[in-house]
Amino acid sequence: MTVVPFNKLLLAALLGATLGLAACGSDDTPASLAGPNNPTNPNEEVEPTITLVANFKNPDPEAVQRQFTSTACSDNATQPRAGGNSYSVNLQSASGHNIAFTVFEPAEFNCDRGNPLVLEGHGYGGSRATSPRGIMGDLIEAGAGVISIDQRGFGESGGSVRVLDPDFEGQDLLQILDWAEANLDWLRYASTPKPAGNREFNMVAGATGGSYGGGYQLLIHNIDPLKRLDALTPDIAWNDLRYSLNPGGAYGIENFEPAEGNVKPTGTVKSGWALLLVAGGESGSLSPKLQAGDPMALQTSGQDNLIRETLLRGATANRFPEGALEFFRYHSPSYWCDSEAPGAQSFLQSEVTPGLAQKTPDPIDILFTQGFRDTLFNFNDAFHNFSCYRALEDDKGKKADVRLLTHQSGHILPLSPSMVPGLADLTEQGAQNGLNEIEFQKPGGPFACGDLSIREAQFAFLVEKLFTPQEVAAIKNASESNAFTTLAANKGKVCLSLNDDVGQGTASENAAVWVNENTLFSNLGPQAKGQATNSNIQPVAIDFTPGADPLNVLTSAVTGILRYPFAPAVMPIDLPAGVNVVAGIPTATFEIAPPVDMLMNPVCGQIYSATAMSPIGLAGLEPGCDPMLFVGLGVNRNGAWRLIDDQVTPIRSFGKRHVEMTGVAERLAEGETLGLLVYGYHPQYLATASRDLVTPLVALRGTLNLPTLQNLMP
Repeated sequence: MTVVPFNKLLLAALLGATLGLAACGSDDTPASLAGPNNPTNPNEEVEPTITLVANFKNPDPEAVQRQFTSTACSDNATQPRAGGNSYSVNLQSASGHNIAFTVFEPAEFNCDRGNPLVLEGHGYGGSRATSPRGIMGDLIEAGAGVISIDQRGFGESGGSVRVLDPDFEGQDLLQILDWAEANLDWLRYASTPKPAGNREFNMVAGATGGSYGGGYQLLIHNIDPLKRLDALTPDIAWNDLRYSLNPGGAYGIENFEPAEGNVKPTGTVKSGWALLLVAGGESGSLSPKLQAGDPMALQTSGQDNLIRETLLRGATANRFPEGALEFFRYHSPSYWCDSEAPGAQSFLQSEVTPGLAQKTPDPIDILFTQGFRDTLFNFNDAFHNFSCYRALEDDKGKKADVRLLTHQSGHILPLSPSMVPGLADLTEQGAQNGLNEIEFQKPGGPFACGDLSIREAQFAFLVEKLFTPQEVAAIKNASESNAFTTLAANKGKVCLSLNDDVGQGTASENAAVWVNENTLFSNLGPQAKGQATNSNIQPVAIDFTPGADPLNVLTSAVTGILRYPFAPAVMPIDLPAGVNVVAGIPTATFEIAPPVDMLMNPVCGQIYSATAMSPIGLAGLEPGCDPMLFVGLGVNRNGAWRLIDDQVTPIRSFGKRHVEMTGVAERLAEGETLGLLVYGYHPQYLATASRDLVTPLVALRGTLNLPTLQNLMP
């Protein structure tokens, strides 16, 4: 994609207006803030005209003392200094630690209307950009300024890493916005319909980033009393860290009570990713400080002791303590989105009191993007975030523009024997003899949905929301991307990527399907957490009862680990004629039962209670009470079964429960078969398995609701 500098954009905008390019509202109005204006219809509500102004000319009463230490416009607005520079800033946070970030100035300053600002954030264990990365360069050339941030504890920012705690990282992020308003005279302000405090003008700003760099965007919006962000583009972010790190529990459900005969679902520690995050977090936080010679690095940096305690207790008890799960929930969009009452954030060393109470977020324009192949923050995270924010309304009942695109990238860890030189041939021989390759997951695919590049879609979305219609038209005309027209043509639709060809690096037109948002929620996923997917086809009966076929025997505990290299237990699923796509979130009612009723421990309830009350659990030893299975949808392709999108869902303990399986998307070719694959162990849960040696064999029964689409040709 090519983007022309700002002065050429203004010339192109004038030419565009002459040629009849339409734009709503005032010429000054950012496209996202423009509204209908039909004076011939007196019953039509007319949006107010919005005025844009550069920060140094902002007539609002001073909320902060503007110092403009890095002046571009205020000294000489008619001849601003050259743009395109960058410099680093260090502040002291309210908690007494350094906040580090880098300011990238727009290529050219607009001292009349100002320049939009975009925040950029890094992934967990990463650090800020010191040269443009991702879409930063395109935004800068288009006329936006960018601030790239070292999150608390990472890079040159001090303090312990608390995983985007609203009371620590959150306050640091708001302090960066305060600094920008006080020091950057070129910021764009708009007399928006969403004034905050005593303001008539609000900063025009957006944000971008993936993973941890996606989570910070939602955090700022949820806690900022001045509502300074206008557009977000979070990629591969989470909805509820309890689900991401300890899936399987009844999360986000108000006043959850198991139905008669059912059990309250129990979470399972996603230890593979947890171990990787611990290593990355500690290294990303400590290494820069140790290299800089900070004598207090080991005491003041790294992951917070509360997180270390959680991981230690989780490893000891084979489950995370409830107080720690509440801590992680407070650091998640689900805290603001779901009606579930918050619980106590209790730890052995202290109890954490949250500084911010739950409140419904304000509507805001968001482009959510998520990878179907992502095994840390999966499609379900994006689905529930999308469900929450698209439903928000302002005091006039108006909703924001909230989109969802998927791709084949994300948190990908392709660890397998075939990645090791010399073992590829051995792995191939094993596959021919019916063995599965022991792998964490396969390599990722394209960062695109069909022929739509996610990077280009993020750029187009931010441009549409932060620039005026004339500026947007000029940027669009100078761009070679199809993102502007594709997003416009598919408003109200969700892009589901179906292409998971291993190693496929380029996008293709037929590798995705656009579905109506209403279809997504009515037939391809649950309408709310804890509810079943209303499938287009009849529920599928599931029955894995130990019998004559040894390949359908379900193994748990140590036997599950020993069995893993062999093909998993499989139940083929016959799809109705014409149905050839599974896309969305499957839900199920699953019951784990002992193969013989008398094998079940009659005092499991008392053991569960004792484990919950113990500070460190009972070392996870719950004999006869704690089987563990991992289920996923698979496809038989070329005679071999493999997981779709590498996604498995844990189910744990005896009894019947509702299960929201991990979302997948796959088109089945002629002759391919769908099936339910069941494992007793999976490497994504590397150090997690049932420690219950009393019940090595179990039965699994229930019904499965599949999200399906018909007759989609490749």
